[in-house]
Amino acid sequence: MLGNAVLNDDTDTTGMYDFFWTHALISDSTIDAIHKTCNLSLDSGGPTCTALDDVDSDIGNLDIYNIYAPLCTHSGTRSPPKTPSIENFDPCSDYYVEAYLNIPEVQDAMHANVTKLKQRWSSCSDVISSWGDTVSTVLPILTELLSKGIRIWVYSGDVDGRIPVTSTRYSLNQLQLPVKVPWGAWYLNNQVGGFSITYEGNLTLVTVRGAGH
Repeated sequence: MLGNAVLNDDTDTTGMYDFFWTHALISDSTIDAIHKTCNLSLDSGGPTCTALDDVDSDIGNLDIYNIYAPLCTHSGTRSPPKTPSIENFDPCSDYYVEAYLNIPEVQDAMHANVTKLKQRWSSCSDVISSWGDTVSTVLPILTELLSKGIRIWVYSGDVDGRIPVTSTRYSLNQLQLPVKVPWGAWYLNNQVGGFSITYEGNLTLVTVRGAGH
């Protein structure tokens, strides 16, 4: 089971920018310039690519992991509200975790930061700026697993803009697998919960309607 998975760098990146455009987050001129001048297999896009600089200004200030979610406007919040509800989304939930894990007593109890580093813990750190221990694609691994009869279930929230469903579809299409069960809606309580498709070899892609990363 793979959730909003990074599968293949080239198609993942192309799918992300196409998602931005199809969801009216970036302009026609930006996506046209990306397609015409950028080599998306390179992090920088290549020497002729300047359009990637326009993406952030086009999108503005939103949560790229759920493009329709509200932003947290109280980043200094140290504790969750007294009456949390599973029916309501709290955009500040990540900040509660970060605040909690930076309490000295919590770090002592977890035997964390024993070297007493000065920087705060954060979910994404700039301390390590270069990471090369990764591969550009895991599609050969998926192919190997399928050849051994292992079922694979890939799910994707359809409002996640970071690893969007377009990226996942582009990447899985690289496998060129015949369709076993055609694309169709799945339901929960008589409401469309998302869509799914199953390929030969028992690889299934499922989207979750209204879900982010």
